[in-house]
Amino acid sequence: MKISFYCLLVVVLLCILDVVYTQVYKKSNPRNKIQRVLALKNESFDYVFLGNSRVENIIVTPLINQETDKSALNLGIQQAKLNDVLVILKLLIHNNVKMQKLFVQIDSHYNDLGSSDIVKSQLLPYIHSNEIINSYLKENDSEFNQKYYIPFYRYAVNDYRVGFREVFASVLSQAKNTDFNDGYIPFGNRRNTAIPKLPASVISKNIVLDEIVEICKSNEIEIVLFCAPYCPGLHKDNYLSEIDYEIDNLYNFSSAITDSSYFADCGHLNHSGAMKFTEFLIDELKL
Repeated sequence: MKISFYCLLVVVLLCILDVVYTQVYKKSNPRNKIQRVLALKNESFDYVFLGNSRVENIIVTPLINQETDKSALNLGIQQAKLNDVLVILKLLIHNNVKMQKLFVQIDSHYNDLGSSDIVKSQLLPYIHSNEIINSYLKENDSEFNQKYYIPFYRYAVNDYRVGFREVFASVLSQAKNTDFNDGYIPFGNRRNTAIPKLPASVISKNIVLDEIVEICKSNEIEIVLFCAPYCPGLHKDNYLSEIDYEIDNLYNFSSAITDSSYFADCGHLNHSGAMKFTEFLIDELKL
């Protein structure tokens, strides 16, 4: 009898915690990019940038806003893949967010049809309330059933990203260092000279990118595909040469920055490099 009582008590407590955590995420000010996306409703932007850290840490949207008199938003997320870009695009369109141009960064993740653990964890609070997110997680999370049906399980196994610390900070309205109004986050000046290994070849077709392009077409959004700079040591990599042939209308800017002092590591520009590349992007694409 006592065991049954305590088991029931634990279940009730988990249900209460689940509800409390979820409501905090729904009602608090954005502390991550997914919350920022979901908070955007009935807004319009000239330019929206989607991709991984090679968007988040490289596209200086305040500079674009200043120099072009256009509205630009950086929604790049660490480790994001094209599946993540797709779900973010669907959420933006569902929330009636208008954009003239969508910029999607393409690099080695073109070969990866998976999804980012960071994006998946940031989406978890909305697994029951948003059909787009529900469908995305059902397709991309092997533990979907546990996270959907077991109270509080989704928060417990992702405590580092959506657990107590983030909930507590949200309740206290603690601001993060990130300015989510524009979304650009400087990578910093730390140096790492290691040369990453890119895939040996480019896959011939990516059905996720095809869907992104089709959604943009049906919603009259001009899509711009580009590859951000890599350090000089990678400029002659076969993969970076092949993507020109495999991906139509790709702006391959992988060798646009040739001075290694502008790089924090081989795949990321430091703040000075990000400023330089954003200036290059403004001129080259006539933003």
